[in-house]
Amino acid sequence: MPAAKKSDRAPDGQEATFADLVREARTRKRLSQRELGEQVGIWNTYIGQIEKGEKVPSDEICKKFAETLELDLTQVLLAAYEARTELTGSDEAIALFRKMKVVLTDPVVQRLLDTAEPLDPEVLSALTNADIRRLLAEEAWRDRVARCYRIRAKRNILALMALVESMTDKQWKAMVNMLDAMGLEMSE
Repeated sequence: MPAAKKSDRAPDGQEATFADLVREARTRKRLSQRELGEQVGIWNTYIGQIEKGEKVPSDEICKKFAETLELDLTQVLLAAYEARTELTGSDEAIALFRKMKVVLTDPVVQRLLDTAEPLDPEVLSALTNADIRRLLAEEAWRDRVARCYRIRAKRNILALMALVESMTDKQWKAMVNMLDAMGLEMSE
């Protein structure tokens, strides 16, 4: 499969191809292909092939590019893997890589990967519930749930929630009236 041409590049706002990434970083650093080749330890003709999308270097050379051109190593390696897949992979491999790239570049996934503790499978399972995701999307709910969780040893919040859930409308109204009489107003 041929390398992506300049006209085939993703629209603005998306990452450039590996060839574009190297060429743009090199020109930004005001390095010639020969100078970059000397710093990285490869021939300038190989730099030209890389910048035309004809070749994709090894991971070791990619690491040297990232260091020399002051690029993020993850971005460089990901772009190189994508270029390698597009040059040599099947349509299925290309489709799989594109799905993996979406996951690997997702900011939420990045935050999870950066945390010291692995994500509990039960938590992940809970996040597949649309109601839980909607609840967590609202700051007021997140704050209240977090505060209730912190005081769970002092107060049986889960039991109270179960009672509230099972109340009839008449019982709910009576409880709200009782709270009002105690001077405890429910906030909306």
